Amino acid sequence: MIKADRFSADLLERSASGYAGFAAALMFERDPGMAEREGSGAPAAWRSHLTQRVLELAAALSAGEPQLFVGRVLWSRKAFRAQALDEADIRRSIQALRDVLAERLPKPALDAPLACLDAALQVLAAPAAAPDPTELDPKRPTDRLALEYLQKILEGNSAEAIRLVSQAAAEGLGPQAIYMQVLLPAQREVGRLWHAGELSVAQEHMVTAVTQRAMSVVISQAAPAPANGHTAVVAAISGNVHDIGLRALADMYQLAGWRVIYAGSDVPMLDLPAMLGFYEADLLMIGATLATHIPRVEQAIAAIRERCERPVRILVGGAAFDDAPGLWSRIGADGYASSIDEAPALGARLVAA
Repeated sequence: MIKADRFSADLLERSASGYAGFAAALMFERDPGMAEREGSGAPAAWRSHLTQRVLELAAALSAGEPQLFVGRVLWSRKAFRAQALDEADIRRSIQALRDVLAERLPKPALDAPLACLDAALQVLAAPAAAPDPTELDPKRPTDRLALEYLQKILEGNSAEAIRLVSQAAAEGLGPQAIYMQVLLPAQREVGRLWHAGELSVAQEHMVTAVTQRAMSVVISQAAPAPANGHTAVVAAISGNVHDIGLRALADMYQLAGWRVIYAGSDVPMLDLPAMLGFYEADLLMIGATLATHIPRVEQAIAAIRERCERPVRILVGGAAFDDAPGLWSRIGADGYASSIDEAPALGARLVAA
């Protein structure tokens, strides 16, 4: 961990597109063959890519967690590998960004961003780790069901896909196993296929929409535990539009006997204190997917602590927190759930405490 540097973070966030444009131009200046290899749209694509990198760098500096930035850079390298693109371009892009910031950032704002970029370059220089075994294995029964579910959807038979999983849940697999071992792994497989260029965006959206419907069917057929008298609000912070994991989390709380208020994705942070008070919530679960969401999560927690009329325990989770253990505490949360299936038990312990 480094000391949070909000001055540098603010400069980077406000000028992200400009710095990214200079870095993209420097990449093409250093390698004139890139334009021919990647086509006329490449400069704009790299500027967009680097703008996101600058915003992620700003978020990491604001949180005092360089690993947030390093993790996203490594994720980009994995995506490049999945699409059979030149992984070396990731290192070249980070080096170009470092050189641009070294020249253009004011000296008082320079040290922390360069240290963060140097950490990423050091990791990129090391041999890549062996690929994660993310592909579904048809030798495992639940993976085989997930593959059959995906196949039905992609063939245009979503009703049959939903019937497959709802029947498996009713015949003994159970709703939690359907979520954790079939539906969510199927979504991860869709992400892997999309990164590999084997699925279109439209197909990814289609699978996601069917999975949302499948979740509704499975949870409506499930028998929850007896009511525990507690209320949980589940929400994703403003800017986070991903909600499959969040919906799964809300349903796991419901199965565990909670009264669940599912606020959904992209919730304005200033709406949360009044919402928590109105529903007399005992627990708030905030999900964040990207490092750039962390500052808004921190602001939301501060607003809740200041304005909420009742004491509410706050649990955070999502990919944004996975690369930085302990970050949840520094931004004011009461706990962090590293997986969806452990969240209800952790929430119960927090409320009981």
